[in-house]
Amino acid sequence: MTSSKIDWTFPKVSTKEFTHGFHTYPARMHPEIAKQLIEKYASDPKKVVFDPFMGSGGVLVEAILHGNNAIGIDINPFSVFLSKIKTTPLSVKKLNKIFEEIMSKSEKDSSKNKSYDNAPKEIKLEFWYPNGVPEKLQILKHNIFEMDIPKKEKDFFKLCFSLTQRKSSFQKRSIYKMYRVKEEKRDEHNPDVFKMFSKTCKTNIEKMDDFSKAIKKSSGKAITILGDTRNIKEEFKKIPKKLLDNGKVHLVVTSPPYGDHGTTVAYGQFSRHPGQWLELPEQEELLSVDKVGLGGIHKEKFSDLDSPLLKKAIKIVEKKDAISREEKEERKRNEEITSVSHFERARDVFAFYSDLDQCFEQISKILKKGESHCCFVVANRRVRRELMPTDKIIVELAKKYGFRYKETIYRKIINKAFSSKNTPENITDHRDETMNDESIVVWEY
Repeated sequence: MTSSKIDWTFPKVSTKEFTHGFHTYPARMHPEIAKQLIEKYASDPKKVVFDPFMGSGGVLVEAILHGNNAIGIDINPFSVFLSKIKTTPLSVKKLNKIFEEIMSKSEKDSSKNKSYDNAPKEIKLEFWYPNGVPEKLQILKHNIFEMDIPKKEKDFFKLCFSLTQRKSSFQKRSIYKMYRVKEEKRDEHNPDVFKMFSKTCKTNIEKMDDFSKAIKKSSGKAITILGDTRNIKEEFKKIPKKLLDNGKVHLVVTSPPYGDHGTTVAYGQFSRHPGQWLELPEQEELLSVDKVGLGGIHKEKFSDLDSPLLKKAIKIVEKKDAISREEKEERKRNEEITSVSHFERARDVFAFYSDLDQCFEQISKILKKGESHCCFVVANRRVRRELMPTDKIIVELAKKYGFRYKETIYRKIINKAFSSKNTPENITDHRDETMNDESIVVWEY
């Protein structure tokens, strides 16, 4: 089927089939997008699929379901943890037995009023959780962590626990930055932690059963790497040679961040509490996700990235930066405000696209020339209310590295998880539309 004949919104296709629905994660790509692109450009199972911004691992799941080897990289330790679990088939019989043991021990501990001190010291429990919830969470954590079972199975239940702690907390569900729900909703929130954990486990065990059966005849393997796409050459040294084609891959399918993490989707904020409760070993990396992500660090100066559209956009944002600065200085002179804080959004924009440009350069080094395709799923964000045409900017950026533009497929976003409106200048009641459309940009290489 040609791209033009496919309804790329996939309104009737579940986003939670197989292991895709194991755990919430910000701005997940619709699994069907990955499935369609893999079937079209990697129909031969010998072709290797690569996701340089792995996120929740959806592309890897679809790749191994199709029989392809798949590799994913992400700077977020929680992303790597989640993706590894989603791509590892497990025995449902074993999972059910372990689940019953966890619940039995936890209910017994609770009935005897046992308490454990294993909550993260960095989290203010009384601020983030209803009364009584932390105690139940710590009982569950103890009985999962202390079980003498293989790591794969233990990690499965750790992930179920992670989703339970999030759902039982006061964190807002509609966004992924660290905000509590309003007081009236906090008063109404009285979760049954054990029941919530039980339901999550049963649902995920069923999904694991479907997944394990579906890949029974698949020879595809998934490799998840904690690393930086701006340094792919080094990261690929961690991959067994037999999984690659002479060190190369054949298809890139990915959805990169839409902008710097601080002003778009805060993957680091979302992952902080799960990673701390789970005691992921890479705590330093966990806490620095938003800072070291694309655009997290400003460049010393602007440079020419061979994108006229980007240059034009930066000039417009620079002018609006100057106007904003002048307006704030005027308000200070009129004693409306006592201090001036200013965000140089033009520098944010350049830092993000400069990092993304570096990623294209690195990706070009691991694609098999003359036999590869690259597919980026992006959305055009607004900065200072100015639309950033990312779908067109990346075509200009990639050209100098040998990417031959093929087509752009446009789709409506009907099931991605982020707010439909935001406050771009942090002015109360001054809202703007966020990203409601996506572009699937395809290149040959």
